[in-house]
Amino acid sequence: MIKLIRCPSCGEEIELNDLYEGMEIQCRLCNSIMIIKEGKLLLLDTNEEFDLDELVQDEEEETVEEEFEEDYYFEEEV
Repeated sequence: MIKLIRCPSCGEEIELNDLYEGMEIQCRLCNSIMIIKEGKLLLLDTNEEFDLDELVQDEEEETVEEEFEEDYYFEEEV
């Protein structure tokens, strides 16, 4: 089961493939290290605890970048 959470330090999206007690997670953006402990996420830098459910990113929250296709028209001079 894949879960998307936000890093409590910097807000970076973190993809978790599995959740288990004692699991260590490192944010690739700010390098914060977190551990799952008793259903909570413990941020080791500050010893703050976060409810894992509050950090889960809903699909609706994902930002969707629109892709624009530009058509270029070149007119040949004769």
